[in-house]
Amino acid sequence: MLFRIRSKLLLYFIVLVVLLSSVGFLFYKSSESVFSEYDDSFQSFLLLNDISQRTNLITDKLHAYILEKEEHYHEDYRKEKVKLIDDQKRLYQVMNSNDATLMNYKNMIDSFLDEGDATVGAFRRNDINGYSDHFNDTVNTASFIHESTLAILNNKLTEYQKFYDEMEKQRRYYRLMSLSLFAAAFFLSTLLALWISGGITRPISLLSKAAKEISKGKLDGKDIKITTKDELKPLTETFNQMRANLRQLVLEIKQKSELDKLLKEMELRRLQHQINPHFLFNTLNTVSKLAYLEEAEQTSRLIEAVAAILRYNLGDLNRGSTLRDEVKIVKEYFFIQQTRFGERIQFITEIQDDCLDIEVPRLILQPLVENAFIHGVEAYEENAEIRLQIYRCQESIYVEVIDNGQGMTEDVRQKLLQYGEGNEADDGARLEKSGGHSTGIGVKNVIRRLQLFYQCQDIVEIETELGKGTNFRLKIPDVNKGGNDLVKNTDC
Repeated sequence: MLFRIRSKLLLYFIVLVVLLSSVGFLFYKSSESVFSEYDDSFQSFLLLNDISQRTNLITDKLHAYILEKEEHYHEDYRKEKVKLIDDQKRLYQVMNSNDATLMNYKNMIDSFLDEGDATVGAFRRNDINGYSDHFNDTVNTASFIHESTLAILNNKLTEYQKFYDEMEKQRRYYRLMSLSLFAAAFFLSTLLALWISGGITRPISLLSKAAKEISKGKLDGKDIKITTKDELKPLTETFNQMRANLRQLVLEIKQKSELDKLLKEMELRRLQHQINPHFLFNTLNTVSKLAYLEEAEQTSRLIEAVAAILRYNLGDLNRGSTLRDEVKIVKEYFFIQQTRFGERIQFITEIQDDCLDIEVPRLILQPLVENAFIHGVEAYEENAEIRLQIYRCQESIYVEVIDNGQGMTEDVRQKLLQYGEGNEADDGARLEKSGGHSTGIGVKNVIRRLQLFYQCQDIVEIETELGKGTNFRLKIPDVNKGGNDLVKNTDC
């Protein structure tokens, strides 16, 4: 699942807002709790003060009613009495109703109200002694209520002092907790920000570094690995694919350039030895016919062999050939050398005919046979032997050029094989000298053209032993079964 960068940023802001909101809500609830406790205490103080003042007011209204005998004083008395009863009920709601002091305080309020009503009743009956006694009890009860109010307020203030001390401790606790929560929120938001920013900037940094390496021509860097699943993942995969394509393209350009270089080298060497082909061919044909008319059949055959080799070597090097044509030219070369050296050298061929129609680069067998002759057996006075074997094994066709000559050192053998991997070998220079070669083409040139033609490195095997000879083996992929289906991606 593709987790977009925008989703990451949205998640970060949501988490940050939730953290800050949680901290703010926690402090809000704490302040609400403190304020509620403070409000309850303050309301109880105000209620006790209202009760104390209202008892004095009721006493004054009752005394005015007795003295003035006006009904509106009695009405005011009744209104204040109702308010006192409401204050008494509220007192039970805001204060602990199981408190003995509060119960006594309630009873004094009930006694105060009863004595007030008794005073009014006795006054209406004109019972002077009765309402006088009841009024005195009312005044005394009001005095007790006032004193009790002061006592309760004093106790409440003492409790409030404890509450204030607790609130101060709680305030310090909340301050410490707020600092801790702020630090935790800051730490978590910082980690989240680093995680999100790192997931964005780290791949960009890797891409930037890799782009700089490519700009400097370094294409062999490792692929960038991205663990995130955001928009940077397909970008990185595309970048890795682009670098791989560039690497492959550069490799193909190098191979093409190297092949062109080899072909130009062959052209230059051929030009060094080239005469006008038509003049040379006409001359050789004339000499051949003249030798035939003079009944010099061996001389005529030799001239025909030279003409065939010359015609083949001067052909278009950019065109492919077949293994059958290569073997035909090698046999002509065998005939010329046997004519020169007679019994000193033996040429032996073991060839499977069904292997000869495969397509190969032009001029690959003759340079190998020439090399075996010049560097292997040319110095022998007798018993020199060169063997050409061609056979199929599994999915490959093997071409072996075997001689019983001087052989080569292991160092030369290794460096010659490594040439196909781009390693030049000075010690293998003896295999590259063109003196004595009719083609002017060296073994390394043959190896490299075969590798480029078949697009594989494992094309040549060399078995050699000093003083016992060399087996130069070509391993040709049997990919076309006749030379018509081979994909030609090089100009051989």
